[in-house]
Amino acid sequence: MTDYVETYKCPNCGITASGRGHLCHPVDASHTCDFCKKGTKDPRHACKEMVNALEYVCKKCGRLAAYDSLLCEPELISQD
Repeated sequence: MTDYVETYKCPNCGITASGRGHLCHPVDASHTCDFCKKGTKDPRHACKEMVNALEYVCKKCGRLAAYDSLLCEPELISQD
């Protein structure tokens, strides 16, 4: 059994979750990916261009992001 630490309050549904992997978006919400410019309804869309742009990790919850503004405690990923 895995114990999860409740550290993240989802801004959409209000549920407190572990933060890792919790995405809560309306099913009908479509958007254009900033990286590959394709339209998608998948809130977990991850394209090659997006993955290559990942530069930050959150020191608090471990999420990865291309922009530091998307994380609560961003830290540059070491390029060693």
